[in-house]
Amino acid sequence: MGLDFHLSARSFLQLNPEQTETLYEEAAKAIDLTPDDTLIDAYAGIGTIGLSLASRVKRVLGMETIPEAVADANQNATLNGITNARYEIGTAEEVMPRWRQEGLNFDAIIVDPPRTGLDRAFIDQILQEKPHKFAYISCNMATLARNLTHLVPTYRVEYIQPIDMIPQTPRCEAVVKLVLNER
Repeated sequence: MGLDFHLSARSFLQLNPEQTETLYEEAAKAIDLTPDDTLIDAYAGIGTIGLSLASRVKRVLGMETIPEAVADANQNATLNGITNARYEIGTAEEVMPRWRQEGLNFDAIIVDPPRTGLDRAFIDQILQEKPHKFAYISCNMATLARNLTHLVPTYRVEYIQPIDMIPQTPRCEAVVKLVLNER
């Protein structure tokens, strides 16, 4: 998507750059961002998702538990001249409430967790915050299904779009558009 990325040894990067662009564009479509949105980039890694979408929003706030990846994400923002994004070390369930206490508001969230899926405490945090715009990227359909069972009472799945990241293998990514149920 026209950006350059640096990564350290402990950081993660999708292996198929062409399909990665397809994946991120599908996530952008699912979340329907506007220039007034503040986007949470949870499980951010080196910031590829949030930084790829930073030009479409007012601000990107990201968090990741691997310190080297957070350093990479902030360095990647600088490398690409992106000034409306910042990344912090910590779990989403710890960082999001602190941001709220600091007066930061957000409209949209993108999650791209590891194969183990979303942490239950983070699911509870999402259900408490109830962001209106929510996209879930998953590389593991079993943990995606498990997580959706907890999210579906509050959100409805509008669609799931698979993206074949590694052709001729059984592995794929999925982008889920979640819409807050009206009450």
